[in-house]
Amino acid sequence: MKKIRMMVQVSGALFAGLFLMGCVDRSYKMIGKECPQVFKYEPPHGTLKQYLHSITLYEGYETRAHFDVLCMSQRMRAIYAALKSARVGNDEARHAALLKQQYVEHEQHMTLYVLVQIADPTFVSLSDKNSAWSLFITTAAGKKIKPLAIKEMDLDPEIKALFGHRYIPFKKSYKVDFPIVDIGGYRYLSSDEECILSLAGPGMSGMITWIPMKTTGYENDQLLMQQGESSLWEEMAKVTAPKERDEDYYW
Repeated sequence: MKKIRMMVQVSGALFAGLFLMGCVDRSYKMIGKECPQVFKYEPPHGTLKQYLHSITLYEGYETRAHFDVLCMSQRMRAIYAALKSARVGNDEARHAALLKQQYVEHEQHMTLYVLVQIADPTFVSLSDKNSAWSLFITTAAGKKIKPLAIKEMDLDPEIKALFGHRYIPFKKSYKVDFPIVDIGGYRYLSSDEECILSLAGPGMSGMITWIPMKTTGYENDQLLMQQGESSLWEEMAKVTAPKERDEDYYW
């Protein structure tokens, strides 16, 4: 009797297992047919890690402020131009024009996009003249660079996509422009020079260290001007090509 009961239990377990396996397998195969999947592009993890930084400032165990900072280097501007061209349907000529515009802006000023969350009910905006919080850059030579302009704004879809999961609606978003030359016309930062971005509030501050003007290979004005529109489009097409999910992007 015990043997029969055991055989019935084993048979039931096997049947249930096979049934569940069949359900899972069929539902998995149905996803692509019944719910066509989108082509998803996720920016390269290495590039984001270099130009996208987050910092949280604590006082004791209390959070005082949180900042997410995206530096629009030449590489990030190239990715932005490729993403926008793919979204709005730019042809080769319009994409090349947008890319050139981005590179020209890069030579005029250094741009940061900043997401801010301040745990202070009296805080209004970084763009206020007497804002309790401010940003400034310190070069390796010790020079201080103040922003040319701080504008609170709704970000472009491409910039939101670059921020990824860091972008949430209740964070305030800003575009911050810094000068790249002093009043004498000399550059504050040379290529590949490290600097410090300070995020300062009343009696507290945090720092982010990075290389904002880093250039690589094709990312310089001379090469940009030498390249034809077709080669530019082919290069940027590689950026927006769909790829498999990169788990490192969600670190």
